Amino acid sequence: MSELLALLTPGATPLTADVRGTSQNKITPSDIAGCLAHIDRHTYLYALSKFCLDDNSQDELKMLAVKSAEDRGFTFRDSEPADSIDRLALLALSFSVMGSRCGACNGTGNIAVKNKVDTCERCEGSGNASLSERRLAAVIGTGRWRARKVWMPRFQSLLSDYQIKDDLINTVIYKGLKDE
Repeated sequence: MSELLALLTPGATPLTADVRGTSQNKITPSDIAGCLAHIDRHTYLYALSKFCLDDNSQDELKMLAVKSAEDRGFTFRDSEPADSIDRLALLALSFSVMGSRCGACNGTGNIAVKNKVDTCERCEGSGNASLSERRLAAVIGTGRWRARKVWMPRFQSLLSDYQIKDDLINTVIYKGLKDE
């Protein structure tokens, strides 16, 4: 997560001189929504859900997430549930919006080892725990081997799309809040 988006968390430090919100030393959900006016609908709803905690349009966001996954041409076996792709899309959306803290570093991305700080090996410095094959297999309704070989790369691909959306949102918000 970028420094600007980290400012949206509770207890964040005051804003820098070149970034401003409508409230003194805070960025409000209204500030975020105002900055997002010119981005695509899926990214807009994703940003509202993730950074403004706006759940009013969850149905539309879920529909767009499923459509995005279906547009990739993912297929499934006859032995897998017919809604496997839908399940994968909703899991990727949920995982991206809510995240999951790494248990080893407690979500910081760093671990103190003796007198120095190292990057957490379990989460590779992201602070987010990865999705287990067992959980993915249970959600999709398939075996663990197929979850690892087929569904996990698809899941990672969908997550990378949300990371691209996060980067776009960061850029748009920074430009919208930057003091000219």
